[in-house]
This record gives sequence, C-alpha cells and structure tokens, in this order.
Amino acid sequence: MKRESTDRLTEELVADLSPVQRIPRLRSAFAVILAVWAALLGVVLGSSHAGASNPSFGALTRDTVYLASFLGLLVAAVGGAISALAAGVPGRERIELGGLTAAWVGLMAAAIACLSGVGASRLHLGGGLESHAMCFNKGLYLSLLPAGVILSFLVRGWTAHPLRAASVALLASGALGVLIVHLGCGVLEPRHLLIGHLSVPIVLAALGFYPLALILRRLRR
Repeated sequence: MKRESTDRLTEELVADLSPVQRIPRLRSAFAVILAVWAALLGVVLGSSHAGASNPSFGALTRDTVYLASFLGLLVAAVGGAISALAAGVPGRERIELGGLTAAWVGLMAAAIACLSGVGASRLHLGGGLESHAMCFNKGLYLSLLPAGVILSFLVRGWTAHPLRAASVALLASGALGVLIVHLGCGVLEPRHLLIGHLSVPIVLAALGFYPLALILRRLRR
C-alpha cells in the first residue's frame, strides 16, 4: 500500500515536467554570431561595391578619431555579445559583468574621441543631417539580424537579470550593425561618427530594453 502511494506521488510530481533544453556553449554561440556578422558584412560591402577602394579603409590607419570610434564599437560589440550570452547561463555572472563593462567603456571611449575631434576640427566634411539619418537608419536595419541571433541564444537560457540582459543584448546588436556601416561610410567627420554611428547602439538599448526584458521575464516563468 505504501509502495503504491509512493509511486502515485512520484507520477504526480513528474506529470507536469517538460524536457530540459540544453544551453549552448558560450564559445559556440559566439562563433555563430561572428559568422553571421561576417557574412552580413561581406554581403553589404559586396553589394555596395565598396571594397578596399572605400576611403574609410584608409582612414583606419591615418585618422585617429575614425580609428578610435571603430575600436570602441568593436569592443562594445564583442563585449556586449559575450555579456548577453553569459547572461543566459547561470554561474557566468563574472563574464556577464566583465563584458558589460567592456562594452560601455568601449562606447564611452569612442564618444570621447569623437567629441574631442569635433572640438578640434574646423572643417565640415559632408556630415549633414541627411547623412546622419541615413547611416543611423542603416545601422538600425543591419542590427536586426545580429539581434535575432543573440536573442535566440538568450531565450534558450535562464537570466536572473532580464533588464540588464536585454539592454546589453540590444547594445551589442546595435554595435554589430553599425560597425558594418562604419566600414562602408565615406564620411569621416567626427560629428557624423558621433551622431550617425555611435548613437545607434545607445538608442537601440535605451528604447528597446524594457519591452525585451518583459518578454524575457515571461519566458523565464
């Protein structure tokens, strides 16, 4: 009798359980994100016929502000992507916070470099409102695919801090998207780099983190 009661209790306890979904390895997930971004970069630069003839490639070696903004976006993209992936894996809080810190430090350093360039530059090299808006919109558009890939990994995990995870995921997506714009943009004026490029990950994270955090909270339940 006691054995039957125990068996029945066990069956009731496991009746509502669902199979555990395996959390992807951080290295594998990051490799997928990098591969998708590289493919997107190749498609965009190839379709625009930019190639090595684009002035932005030469600016990487001769323009300090352009190089600083590129490196800042690169650090933000890599650090933010690692932080977002680690946010979905319990026990990886150190990696998450380290990547988050690196992402914001990279963005702030790039912004400071652009601001100093705006103050020092007396020339206006074509960075008007139209070019700002064009690069900003293109950066947002190119952020959608990286965002989808990052979030597909994030929702398969379990995050203890949905707001933080959502903000850094969108920050990384914006940085990955606008990096492609940065490498294909011929406007090297610091004001344009600040408004048309660096603002993309910040605006994306600021406007989208709360709705995304609500989705992550729902999925966590």
